[in-house]
Amino acid sequence: MRRASALLALTLGCVQASADTPPILQRMLDAANTLNYRGHLVQIEGNHAQSLKLEHRAGANGGDDRVHSLQGRYWELQRSGNVCRVALSDARQASDEALVAAVFPSLLPRRLQRLAEFYDFTVIGSGRLADRAADFTLAKPRDEFRFAYLLVTDTATGLLLKVSLVDSRGRELRQAFFADLQLLEASPDSDWQQASGETPTPLVWREYTLGTRMPGKDIPWRISTLPPGFAMGDYARRQVPGGGQDVEQLTVSDGLSTISIFIDSPAPDEQPLVGVSRVEALPAFGTTIGGRHVTLLGAVPVATLEHIAKGLAPIEGLQTTSSPESSLTPIKNP
Repeated sequence: MRRASALLALTLGCVQASADTPPILQRMLDAANTLNYRGHLVQIEGNHAQSLKLEHRAGANGGDDRVHSLQGRYWELQRSGNVCRVALSDARQASDEALVAAVFPSLLPRRLQRLAEFYDFTVIGSGRLADRAADFTLAKPRDEFRFAYLLVTDTATGLLLKVSLVDSRGRELRQAFFADLQLLEASPDSDWQQASGETPTPLVWREYTLGTRMPGKDIPWRISTLPPGFAMGDYARRQVPGGGQDVEQLTVSDGLSTISIFIDSPAPDEQPLVGVSRVEALPAFGTTIGGRHVTLLGAVPVATLEHIAKGLAPIEGLQTTSSPESSLTPIKNP
């Protein structure tokens, strides 16, 4: 493990390009499509950590996943293919990126495969994780617009055991990993559909479709140039809790990383962000566009945030009150 960490820092500066699909990525995809497993996960971002229980059964389109939190406020996720049903006890919305992080062994390899042309994959060492022999692979971006990924896979099966978002200095900004893992035989439908345990009530369920949503026609902002592989996503206009002030939010994503763009008009006594900063572990960039203050935040390099900000401009005479909440369908507890 220690040797792999040292090699990671070195390799960030000297990965050679490869035009072929890397075998390590194919092994991750095959494992996600054929293995049944359950285990406990830990997710860490900045100073925040949470523990989860994950159950997975193999099948078409990434199979099925069930996840629920083990600490703090309770939440639960059920995924089949690209459809997620999520129950949150505090009525918060869940982003596509957060859902993928919760089921990373089955979904992240599929998304990384779609973006493979933007990365070089190099095995940098071996070690142990979740009491299993593991291989360490670095997915280093070929451009300045993405961070690297550290991928730790089970040596025996190729299953993804850990994924970390790594900046240019080798720091892990975000990570999710198995604390323990158990491979299982196939689960019949009757066993899979049984409740996983006692849950708080009542729970409000919402249904999501994973993947980048196409933006609506009436978004009052445009981005003239986006980094390769990125596309515009959701748009919303909301009120700041307790302030009554409108804030517009636009998202941009490449399928792995999502950038949130917040557009508002600060009060005279406020000092909005101008220039480069960080929010928890993630880069942030603030500027003024068309008389409005704009803040960009995401799991991407500052160069990506600045590139998007330079291409962002208002569309004169167009205003909308649409919200991505309209694309989420509340459903009853099963």
